Amino acid sequence: MFLSLRKKFSFQVRARRWVGFLLLGLVMMCFGFVFAALATIVLAPASIETLRSFHPIALGLSALSAFLISFFWLHKGFKTAFRLLDSRDYNLSTRLREFVFKRSSVNEKHLSMVALGGGTGLSYLLKGLKELPVDLTAIVTVTDDGGSSGRLRKELQILPPGDIRNCLVALSRSESLLSKLFQYRFAEGGEIEGHSFGNLFIAAMTGVMGDFGNAVREASSILAIKGHVIPVTTDNVQLVARFSDGSEVTGETSICNTGKRITSIDLTPKQLTASPEALSAIEDANLIVLGPGSLYTSVIPNLLVPGVARQINNANARVVYICNVMTQPGETDSFNAYDHVRAILEKTELERIDIVVVNSRRAAKPLMARYESKGQFWVPPTVKKIEDKGIRVVATDLLLESDLLRHNPVLLASILVGLLNESTADNEHEKDIFDLQNQDEF
Repeated sequence: MFLSLRKKFSFQVRARRWVGFLLLGLVMMCFGFVFAALATIVLAPASIETLRSFHPIALGLSALSAFLISFFWLHKGFKTAFRLLDSRDYNLSTRLREFVFKRSSVNEKHLSMVALGGGTGLSYLLKGLKELPVDLTAIVTVTDDGGSSGRLRKELQILPPGDIRNCLVALSRSESLLSKLFQYRFAEGGEIEGHSFGNLFIAAMTGVMGDFGNAVREASSILAIKGHVIPVTTDNVQLVARFSDGSEVTGETSICNTGKRITSIDLTPKQLTASPEALSAIEDANLIVLGPGSLYTSVIPNLLVPGVARQINNANARVVYICNVMTQPGETDSFNAYDHVRAILEKTELERIDIVVVNSRRAAKPLMARYESKGQFWVPPTVKKIEDKGIRVVATDLLLESDLLRHNPVLLASILVGLLNESTADNEHEKDIFDLQNQDEF
């Protein structure tokens, strides 16, 4: 009976012990300050007169201010931790608790996660994931034709390096001088004005190596990144969109600026070859993640490359889609989370999305007003509509509010690791059942 009770309440005991140790440490630190003050008074009696020279109200306000500041940061830390652990999805929150309180082995083999996307969304996600025990692979879209990447693409006939560069820097093991150098953008300088050093470096490396894929691998080694960054294809490809009025536009930047409802989207030329490394990474993955990022110009383009969607359909790993927090003008006007999911399944050959991660909270009114003035609106989570399609939904507060609205990379990464551990546990359970059935047959 004692063992069963211990097993039943072991998690609660561990959790309370963790919180208890934290509180005990704070209490002991306070005692330390008190005893240090008493020791000072005993060793230097004249200090009592010095203390008496301060007004009692001033001392009291100083103590109160220190207490309130410490309470604020403690509250913020606990709120962040428990907001994650109290996720709407019970199974996920349980896995997260296990991940937080579990001791990890030094020699433990890391599980593999593949993230497909582009733009700032993917690089922001990678920043949160790189500190966790996960074997990461980023598969990056190569349809960008704007800014520095677009200029290099047009002038040198190479693939756009911008999204690749952002992912490389995001996965670099430290914020080193080299990482900052890769992100440096020339403000003035004639022909190189507006170019980032990293884009120029990858372009030069492509010329030296003779291949964009090899150039990315060499840049990965130089930055000593954690994980792998792979272009989804090394073919020079562009997006082609058709709109509700029957018109057709080629080029990612032009599509975003059109401002019409997209009815279909494709790649040109049609004869494309997916990167073998990308297909291999998808096959070996324990979890496949789509997004976050622009729906039609970051997420969907990867799935349009021949063989990629089929490889995901045949993979054993579960597929997770991270829905955007806000709509994007010219792409997803008036879209809710369900519309994002439907667009992926209808406009690509992808046959399944197993889990959708959605933000459940609006941002503060002043920040929302600023975004809405630019034509960007909050994406309603529409949990019930997604669940009616047989897709599991993880809905929780994922916002990180500053000058910009983004997913909180730490919370998002922790949720994905929880899903990764959960997925692996489920696969092991299914394997055990399969082994038992085979034993029964014999």
